[in-house]
Amino acid sequence: MFFLLTSFVVVAVPYAIERFGLRVRFGLFALLFWLFVFQFVLIFAIDSLLQNLATVLPGWLESILTTLGGFAFVSIGITPVITLVLAAAYLLFALGQWLFDRDEKDQPTPQTHFTIAIDGPAASGKGTLARRIAEAYGYHHLDTGLTYRAVAKALMDQNMPLDDEFLAEKAARSVDLSKLDRTVLSAHDVGEAASRVAVMPAVRRALVAAQQGFATRPPGAVLDGRDIGTVVCPDAPVKLYITASPEARARRRYEEIKSNGGGANYEEILQDLTRRDARDMGRTDSPLKPAADAHLLDTTEMDIETAFLNAKTLIDQALAKNTH
Repeated sequence: MFFLLTSFVVVAVPYAIERFGLRVRFGLFALLFWLFVFQFVLIFAIDSLLQNLATVLPGWLESILTTLGGFAFVSIGITPVITLVLAAAYLLFALGQWLFDRDEKDQPTPQTHFTIAIDGPAASGKGTLARRIAEAYGYHHLDTGLTYRAVAKALMDQNMPLDDEFLAEKAARSVDLSKLDRTVLSAHDVGEAASRVAVMPAVRRALVAAQQGFATRPPGAVLDGRDIGTVVCPDAPVKLYITASPEARARRRYEEIKSNGGGANYEEILQDLTRRDARDMGRTDSPLKPAADAHLLDTTEMDIETAFLNAKTLIDQALAKNTH
């Protein structure tokens, strides 16, 4: 009786752990447990038959039952042994896996890319600074504003309506980030169209996914836009928020247009920037705002080189931390 009770405990404990701890409905230890139960019931049934019906059973049947009972009695002792061996093997495997995983966790994960997120209002200098940083560090650069313009341009080229979110999303999913032509996409009419598609949630989701993929390019990527540090790359090790007074930004835009031979009105530019700021900061989906851990750079009185040197100091500090 002690042997049967001990054997039952040996096969029942691993089964209980497998069934209720690991949530395995029918695993190897379940098979061994129910095999043991079957063997026990078989031995008990054969023993009862032989004791109570021995006088009426044919000799050949009594011989078969005796042989079957003997086999069951021998095998019921083997089942707990098999269970113990397998349980020990499982335990050693689990222990080895735990030690291996712990060693992996202790080892720092090699950094394959470095992301720099730059946000700010229009004409704040973020695009110029982003390109300067990307060139200095040999990183990829993406002006995320161009991605929205590319969607609008694709719709315009095919004479498709700009207010159809389904078509705009389809166009957003087909944008090739490596073929964004700044000269073509900087056209005023493209910018006006882009402001219409940029408010569509489906378009934003599609482009954010593409931008997040771009951000993982090795050895690093610099992304500039309106929601990089808050939505696209919230875990970027360096986040910069570039700003400047509306007057300084309007003056820069005015001088840029004049230098390219275009006609411009300073007051109109200032009013346009003010409207864009209100629209970008007031929208419900991904509003323009600095991330909580972003470094603020006010370029009102800065030239590009001064702004770059300030940003470089922050980037170099983050890179130094990343290598330790």
